Amino acid sequence: MRRKIFGGFTLIEVLVVIGIIALLLAILLPTMERVRHRAYIANCGSNLRQIGQYLSLYANEHHGQLPRTVYVPGAPVQYGTGGAAADPFLPGGPAANDISAAVFLLLRAQHIPPNLLYCPYNDVNEFESEPADPNTRANFTNYRKNLGYSFANPYPDAAAATSGYKWLGRLGAEFALAADINPGTKPPYNDVATPTASSPWPAMKKANSPNHERDGQNVLYGDGHVAWTHNPFCGVGADNIYVNANRQVDASPVDKNDSILLPTD
Repeated sequence: MRRKIFGGFTLIEVLVVIGIIALLLAILLPTMERVRHRAYIANCGSNLRQIGQYLSLYANEHHGQLPRTVYVPGAPVQYGTGGAAADPFLPGGPAANDISAAVFLLLRAQHIPPNLLYCPYNDVNEFESEPADPNTRANFTNYRKNLGYSFANPYPDAAAATSGYKWLGRLGAEFALAADINPGTKPPYNDVATPTASSPWPAMKKANSPNHERDGQNVLYGDGHVAWTHNPFCGVGADNIYVNANRQVDASPVDKNDSILLPTD
């Protein structure tokens, strides 16, 4: 005779119920996580669309020019310099060709909500809003925490400028203007320079942004639309948006269609 426990149920019956519940959880939890991640992808895309609108507003108010601070053709790109300065264009402010300082102008001039400047999916990178009053600073307090997107390099060298690269509000519908943060080239997981458009998925994942667990990235294009892509070969002519045409990172674009999004993770 089977022994009754738990109000008349046998031990075997209880174990069967527990097993069924465990099986259902094993089936439902991954599905719920995928639904949750899709929601984050949608929210991230919404952020980038709004960033595109703020960029357009900036260009409309600045003779068609997109934001950038002190520009010296051929000087290396910089990030996070001169943040405590009161004016981004005066001595003591950000160094020449500082990309994060250029983005910070959206906070100063357009009053963009700080939380739009990072991906809402915080499971990988722990982002937080810029804590300081933008009117008292010239750059992010900590761009690695306060900026979760990469932007097309607004500081082309002389050769790129001569070839037609422009930093204007009117850019083509295939030109990548911004996207989830560039993963860079930190081994063993980040490698944007090696993969090609036909590389297998394990290699391609290393070139995808970490913002969405390397499944892909949202990309803002020059005409204001945003698209989700599973690899970074999504610029003009299948351009890799995270390196320049010479497969260099932290560098100038090479020609007018060469979109290289910075900073890196």
